[in-house]
Amino acid sequence: MQTGIGLTGRFWAHEYHGIQPDIISFGKKTQVCGMLAGPIMDEVQDNVFQRSMRIGSTFGGNLVDMVRCKSILEIIESEELVDAADRQGSYLLANLQDLQSRFVDKISNVRGQGLLCAFDLPDPEHRKRFVEQCTQARVLVVGCGPKSIRFRPHLNINTTEIDHGMKVMADVLADMA
Repeated sequence: MQTGIGLTGRFWAHEYHGIQPDIISFGKKTQVCGMLAGPIMDEVQDNVFQRSMRIGSTFGGNLVDMVRCKSILEIIESEELVDAADRQGSYLLANLQDLQSRFVDKISNVRGQGLLCAFDLPDPEHRKRFVEQCTQARVLVVGCGPKSIRFRPHLNINTTEIDHGMKVMADVLADMA
């Protein structure tokens, strides 16, 4: 499950559910790939942590990656971007719910946690047209599954950017037959 570091308004999404995952992998937000693993890894003989270079090209890391990741994590902390994702995510979700109430025949199933949000369109054809028209209006939206639109914005998105996206999406929905 791809939830991004901080994207849900908590550093790790599992924190909402009171579970401790066996393995967590991460990437995009830190611009490096990595994984955290608990004792379950010890059940695998010669696992990647026991046998050097087994998958070193992916998880071996290097000094430049480590320094870059450390700097990114320091920025996330100093700019309080996880808290910002929680606040802006609530704003985004409320705006998506408003959009749904205005276009009940076109969008449904608005859902989200923090900035990780989505909604459904009636079918794949409507979704395709919606994505194309938003793109023409210079707002990028991403499809997910057969008929959903998902949101995974950057952690420092602001209300002005959310408002602009909402206006474009409302205009596109109003123009769709």
